Amino acid sequence: MSALSKKFVWGWGLGSVGLAVVHNTLNVLLMAYLIRVVGIEPALAGTIVLSTKLVDVLTDMPVGWLSDRTHTAMGRRRPYLLAAALITPLAAYGLFSAGSGGDMQAIISLLLLSAVGYTLFNVPYLSMPAEMTNSPDVRTHMVGARSSAIALGTLFGISIAPIIVGQMGGGADGYSALAFIMAVAIFAAFFGSFTSLKGAPDHASSEPPTALWHQLKSIVKGRSYQMLLMIKILHLLGLAVGAGSLLFFFTAALEYDATMLGLYGMVTTVTWTLVMPFWTRLANNIGKRKGYMLATALYTLLTISWLLAEPQEPAVPLFGRALLFGILSGGMLLMGNGMLQDIMDDDFRRHGERRNGVFAASYSLTEKITSGIAAQILGFILAYTGYQRGAETQSPEAISGLYFTVGFVPAVCMGLSLLFIYYYALHEDDLRAQDSVTN
Repeated sequence: MSALSKKFVWGWGLGSVGLAVVHNTLNVLLMAYLIRVVGIEPALAGTIVLSTKLVDVLTDMPVGWLSDRTHTAMGRRRPYLLAAALITPLAAYGLFSAGSGGDMQAIISLLLLSAVGYTLFNVPYLSMPAEMTNSPDVRTHMVGARSSAIALGTLFGISIAPIIVGQMGGGADGYSALAFIMAVAIFAAFFGSFTSLKGAPDHASSEPPTALWHQLKSIVKGRSYQMLLMIKILHLLGLAVGAGSLLFFFTAALEYDATMLGLYGMVTTVTWTLVMPFWTRLANNIGKRKGYMLATALYTLLTISWLLAEPQEPAVPLFGRALLFGILSGGMLLMGNGMLQDIMDDDFRRHGERRNGVFAASYSLTEKITSGIAAQILGFILAYTGYQRGAETQSPEAISGLYFTVGFVPAVCMGLSLLFIYYYALHEDDLRAQDSVTN
């Protein structure tokens, strides 16, 4: 396994703390914030989130295309990381500081600015591992470090953030306090990653073709990438609908407060961090495809168990479920991100062109649009089943809708994804064989 400095491995991974803070905090709290604090109707709140995600069609691909062609003293990708470190924290702070009755246009603008900042970091960032090393095993190690970092950012989004909001009464004051802490966390992660990656190796040796459309058309023809995108869409759809409904589910169906959701999230993410070495070894021993299949199948079964949860569920089944979700989430994340890096490397070996930015952009764009669609689905279900914002108790129909979104929808999406994991065809042994011939 080719050596790569720990500074670069963990410095690259650090960036995912900030990405996960943004992604998970918005997934878990944004809909609740827009509905409960700002006062937007559920269906309209979902439409606003989806609309701002769709605007990313105009930013993701150009950022990927440009980052493939950037040549500066700071390197190919790092200037974008620096820009994101300045933009994203400001957007997050402004968004959650809007408060009760916040201006709709300002909120939409801040959501758009947050999305741009996320793109400026995420797209160049995802392009880097396949350029830093040719070894699939080293990339798996890097993705393992990233997965641990994502767990820390997720800990913030699904545990610390709800606790902050809950301890301050769940209203505008709680979200204002969250806004400042969230902004600091994002800046520290993004700027720290930018600084740590100074001097990182870059094995890109040729310019990509000039036409963005030709690049995109070429990469989406790859069967392995097609399978991975379908897996990504189904996983994100299920996870985003489930995560977006958790706060509603915990408070209305399980009759807990936001603090209990924070404790639940803490168990999940701490477990997730601890099991990453296990999943890294498993991926190198049996391959990412088999590991992905195992983790996803078990996750599907576990998600169905939410349908059996009752109000004031005892601590053992509640936190036992959190423990198992942490174990399986870590495996799913590592396998999927590792596959993306392998696909980028295989494409470069086959075509001699470095198109990582376009790969990362299309992958990121899929993530954002899918999460936007998930928010719209959640908003429609809440509206259809009669969820009442501000009400202390909800109707039986609204409670049934929450069980549907937290248990049934994610389980169906995860189950369907198993078919696409089965047909994923790129194997690590083929890349290792190519690497040994090259060396």
